Amino acid sequence: MATNATQEDVYTFDQDHLNIDDPEAIRYLTLMTPRDLTLQFTKNPNTGDLALKTGSNAVKESIRNLILTKKKERPFQPALGSSILELLFEPNDIITEKLIEDEIRTTIENFERRAEVLDVIVNDDREGQGYRIKIIFSVINENEPVTFTTFLTRSRGT
Repeated sequence: MATNATQEDVYTFDQDHLNIDDPEAIRYLTLMTPRDLTLQFTKNPNTGDLALKTGSNAVKESIRNLILTKKKERPFQPALGSSILELLFEPNDIITEKLIEDEIRTTIENFERRAEVLDVIVNDDREGQGYRIKIIFSVINENEPVTFTTFLTRSRGT
């Protein structure tokens, strides 16, 4: 079946030219807000449904999960994750800091499309206990940069 599509029939959502009064544009922006389930599976007190994390909080949790997930850990998604946990057992030096920084950047660029990395700062503890990591990123549809900090330590075991 042939269709006649004209230029007016096609919706293009260029971020710079969205009409906020258009219901279709509002629907698009609502769908573009990052949303994820909480890993604690808590209930929303108002609706009784599972609670959702939205906006930068959802992206922060996603980045944390990506960093802490080892490659080949998830079934049917062997490339998902990072090699950061293996790097924690390397010597504490500037080379390992740079490798961790590169691994974080690569992981976020490959698997978290909702975030754009602005800066990654990795500092070792100097006592050999772990690394302080600060990730500065921007979230789509949000103007302010978001800072995520964590401390990664070496741990053996399963």
